[in-house]
Amino acid sequence: MSAAPKSAVTPQLGSHCTRARVDPKRRFGLANAVARGETLRRLCVMSESELFNIRHLLTADEDPYGAYRRQMDAQRTESSKAHTANWPDTVQAKQEAFLRLSKQEKEDEDRRKLMMIEFNRQQQEEEQRQKQAHMALKLLKEDPRSQRVRSFVLLDEALKDRDLQIATRAHFREMEEKRRKEEHQSSLVGVHDHEVKELKDKHDRISREVDLKNEHLKQMLFQISERKKLRAEHKEEAKAVKVAAEEEERERLEEIMETKRKMLEADKYNRSVAKQKPSKHDRLLERIEKDKLDEAERVKQEQMLDNMKKNAQERIRRRRQHFEEAKRIGEIAFINEQDIVQYIPKTQEVFEKCAVDLVNQMARNEDIRKEKAREVQQQLKEELHRRNMGETEQQDRYVVKAEAHRAGFMNNEEARAYQLEMQKHPEKVRMEQRAEAERLRREAGILQTIHRLQAAERKENERREVALGVEEQRMVEEAAKEDRERYRAYVESQLPSDMNPYLRRKAMELNA
Repeated sequence: MSAAPKSAVTPQLGSHCTRARVDPKRRFGLANAVARGETLRRLCVMSESELFNIRHLLTADEDPYGAYRRQMDAQRTESSKAHTANWPDTVQAKQEAFLRLSKQEKEDEDRRKLMMIEFNRQQQEEEQRQKQAHMALKLLKEDPRSQRVRSFVLLDEALKDRDLQIATRAHFREMEEKRRKEEHQSSLVGVHDHEVKELKDKHDRISREVDLKNEHLKQMLFQISERKKLRAEHKEEAKAVKVAAEEEERERLEEIMETKRKMLEADKYNRSVAKQKPSKHDRLLERIEKDKLDEAERVKQEQMLDNMKKNAQERIRRRRQHFEEAKRIGEIAFINEQDIVQYIPKTQEVFEKCAVDLVNQMARNEDIRKEKAREVQQQLKEELHRRNMGETEQQDRYVVKAEAHRAGFMNNEEARAYQLEMQKHPEKVRMEQRAEAERLRREAGILQTIHRLQAAERKENERREVALGVEEQRMVEEAAKEDRERYRAYVESQLPSDMNPYLRRKAMELNA
């Protein structure tokens, strides 16, 4: 076999393409190796990071491998955590143990604090109950009625002491009888010894009796002194109770007087601000006053209408005056001009004469028209007055409809509007009167409703006051009954169990 050429034995990568240049900044890929002409099998193994960077460059748009790798890394991390979860010597396990211990200590501390708070609260409640019980017991002991209980207890103790003394004396008598019997028996032995022994026993008996009497006297003196102290304390307490009762009664009277004063002031204020119901006479006077005001308003409106008409007539008079003044000035100017020209045509003279006659006729017609308008206006006033006074009969009158505006109106429309208004005026007045009467009826109804509500409120307040008085009386009776029951239990607790039944019954009867 012939040897192959050297170029065929070792082919180079990229021998059929343009060789790339070596770029020192190029860190990934085989371009620099190809550019240097190095053999690919002589290259070192690529690291995982270089391979990841190359794959990232290749799949920069989609990056499916990166997502897959991240998923695999997450799975490996989870499996590693699950595998090392029960290891106690890892850093994470130590941190979790430390956190659990801190949390447990904090919870224990909070629990202890809550327990201490609850314990302190219970202790304070118990102390409060003890204080209240002690105060109630102190009040019961300081009650003047407790003096009887102490007196009965002392009397029972005195009776017990007396019974004890009687029993002791009986025992001593028995012993004395026994001793006498023994002495009588021993008298047979020796008279001398018997006499000595008898003297000795007599001396002992006398000394014992003296001691008993002294003890009894001491006890009686102690009881007398205790009773004196009790009587003095009872007097002081009674005096203090009397002073306190007087003070309380005085305060109660002051409160009652203050309450009555306030009630009188409130009643006085209510009466001052209350609106009394007007009588028929007051309503009649009010109606007369209102009618006077309406009449004054009507007169005022008529005066205003008269003034308006007078103003219209004044305007017409001024216009006439201005016309006369202008005519006079024109005549003077015309005469002056004719004096200058010295020429008066015949037609001009005729015209002047006719014009003067025409002007005079117009003046006469104007005077006649004014007189008729004045008569018509007077008739309208009289008719309006009759309608306002309640007369409904139609009066025959002459109305110049065509010249209605000559009486002070600017045009016929204004005159017709005035006539329509004058025709509607009586109806308007009646409607206003009916509306006013309806308003007065409504106000009267409202006042009646208010009075009824006030009366109902007063009755309800009186009923509530009576109910409150009954409830207060019931509460006072219940409180007194509860106080008696509590004091009875206190008396039973203070009396000894082995007390004389008669004294116990008497003490319960007196303290009841």
